[in-house]
Amino acid sequence: MEGVPMSGEGYRVLLQARSWSRHLREKGFTWDQIAAVLALTHQVSPLRLYRLAHGRTAANVVAMVNDADPAGTAALRESRLYEFESWPEAGRRPSARLLAVLAKMYETAAQSLVSDEVVSSYSAADRDVICGADFRDLDANRPPSLDRGSRVTMGSSAEAVPTDKSLVDAPECVRLLRAIGVEETDVKRRELLFELALVLGGSKALDLLRALTLEEEERLAGVLRSTWRVDESAVCTFEKLSMQAQQADDRSGPATLLPVVNRQREAVARLLARESMQPSLRDRLLGTYAQMSQLAGFLAYDLRDYLAAEQPLSDGLRAALDLGDPTLIAYMHYWLGRLAADRDRTATVLDHALAVKSWASRSPSKLLVPLHESLFSVAYAAEGNAAASVRAHDRALVSSEAPKDNEPAFLHWISPLALELGRCASLVRLNHPGPAVGPVVMAAERFLTGLDPMFKRRHGLVLARYASALTVAKEIPEAVARLTEAADLTRQHSSARLTYEISQARTRLEPWAATAYVRRLDESLRACGLR
Repeated sequence: MEGVPMSGEGYRVLLQARSWSRHLREKGFTWDQIAAVLALTHQVSPLRLYRLAHGRTAANVVAMVNDADPAGTAALRESRLYEFESWPEAGRRPSARLLAVLAKMYETAAQSLVSDEVVSSYSAADRDVICGADFRDLDANRPPSLDRGSRVTMGSSAEAVPTDKSLVDAPECVRLLRAIGVEETDVKRRELLFELALVLGGSKALDLLRALTLEEEERLAGVLRSTWRVDESAVCTFEKLSMQAQQADDRSGPATLLPVVNRQREAVARLLARESMQPSLRDRLLGTYAQMSQLAGFLAYDLRDYLAAEQPLSDGLRAALDLGDPTLIAYMHYWLGRLAADRDRTATVLDHALAVKSWASRSPSKLLVPLHESLFSVAYAAEGNAAASVRAHDRALVSSEAPKDNEPAFLHWISPLALELGRCASLVRLNHPGPAVGPVVMAAERFLTGLDPMFKRRHGLVLARYASALTVAKEIPEAVARLTEAADLTRQHSSARLTYEISQARTRLEPWAATAYVRRLDESLRACGLR
């Protein structure tokens, strides 16, 4: 495309830019933002970038410029436009008047169409023309300027300003384009991935989307565009994405995954509100939405952002109630109870424990019993009723040994070891460490022996709790060793709960802060950005 009539390669570039621009406009990007995105993947002049952003051929632009001058004095030719677009490396400099005309066509400022160095090469009169030609207010995606007349005062009211259409900004678009360009050679699939990733969270969504086949990507894009109805295959695709997101949690951590999961559940929510579909398909899609809401709530909980966690968990509970699935309803109540436990809201924990127990009686699942018993155990411990807490915990342990055949996948994490570690951690946190030391040490050792290294958060939490128990037992060198291992895992996972557990474990080591062991630990913590 450099200074010559459009070649096959040049037309391919134009078509690709036109496709990207269409998707970005739908996400609320201005023409200036789209040109900035294209600038990082196309090394051409600003004048050409804006033409690419608008998806116009040189012939289109020439015709529009000449039509804008009925007297026929413009007489712009394609070859001359290419020369202008090649300036200053080659070609010739465009006139100030032409820049003003093009700025209006491209809905931008004339100064944006050339570099600052080129602007400085014009005469003073021409610079006035260029600086005065600002048509950015014509851009429908440009937010209105906040002048004095539009301000809201104490004596006036205004509707809430809608949030931006897109959570994907220009730098994120560049990362997305580069990631797709490097890893995908098929042009058709590249376009599909770009379109889908814009809807589902940007470059962070690519790992999940790569699990789909080309046919599944086409179907998903069609459903999201409203050109394809929600059918059996489309629901299967959403279920597959949900499963991929759950599996990605331990690899990527909540900070990376949460925005993607939120965008996916928003997309499913729009379909549920928009589409009429068979009841069986609606129920499956509603179940997918509930499980993705639970995952979003858990990820926010793992970041210790409790306010952000409560909303998706409540959304998931409403969806589960709408679906009428007692197992899913009970599971949502369990996680709302866990959230309340970390916020020291004991009465609320008991409410959710009772709700889990009630719905468990209507569910075929046997793995719901250890969930409500473990919530009761935590609540009783917080009230200082150690005996009742131990009894509830023992009941949870016995029931957690139930077979997992015919149980939903989201309950498969329940096991005696998992409950034992959770119980011991609660006792240590609630300053009842005495009875917890022996069981937590044995449970941690058994748990770590069989734990897959890919589960980084779980691995780190077990190590931190292990270190706390060892500190209570005054096994300081061993406690420091376990805590150092846990700290290293924070480089690979963004769990704020893991960071918090490490901080709590280090606080318990304060009486030994002057020892060589703890001093070395502090150096390791600082290297990991933890102190």
